[in-house]
Amino acid sequence: MLRAAIVEKSKERREYIRAGLTGMNVEIQVSEFTNEYDYLENVDEDSSSFDILLLNTTLIREGDGVQLATRVRARNRKVMICFITDSQRYYAEAFSVFATGYLLYPFDVSELHNCITFFWQKPNLERRASLMLKEAGGSFRRVFCRNILYAESANRKVKIYLDDGTTIESYAKLDELEQQLPARLFFRCHQSYIISLYFVEKMEAGKFVVQSVEIPISRKYQRAAREMYYDYMFEKM
Repeated sequence: MLRAAIVEKSKERREYIRAGLTGMNVEIQVSEFTNEYDYLENVDEDSSSFDILLLNTTLIREGDGVQLATRVRARNRKVMICFITDSQRYYAEAFSVFATGYLLYPFDVSELHNCITFFWQKPNLERRASLMLKEAGGSFRRVFCRNILYAESANRKVKIYLDDGTTIESYAKLDELEQQLPARLFFRCHQSYIISLYFVEKMEAGKFVVQSVEIPISRKYQRAAREMYYDYMFEKM
């Protein structure tokens, strides 16, 4: 079951969105909130209480819906965010928080269904993708690709950094690891680094930022890095 939160001050619009969630092939539990404060009181510290966040770009103050989405995205990279609004003003900001959709009232129900289907069903294979690693101690461990932030090659070992803060050391070669990872989600940006595009917070000159860690981009990879990163972000819109 998916958990969806509707954050919209208008009761009529909340009912319209809730009605739009019916008829899907997946069960969705819906909660409604009129403003960001009520929503934040009902979420965990890491904003994992809901799988889907549907909200207006403006709730009480101009643009406060976008600010709420920014806070949620900073806590949780996995929640689906979709703006449903009557203004195109914040489209660029939606891009920066990796929103899956930006729908304008009165939206077609199929548009909302397509956003949820794209986000939740299409990446299922990637979410299930995993690899078996031989750790430095000799034991084997299964790692889901969706949990990998980035991998670093150092001192004849590969260090794999996970989203729960743990690190795995393996004698695998970075070239071998690169071949096992989903090419659409991971990118070799440096001789010593592979990053997950999903967890990239931003791209700056010569580096990616992943959970506040700066990952260098080699000069020969810079053009490809820029193209792949922007292609990935556009696909998530």
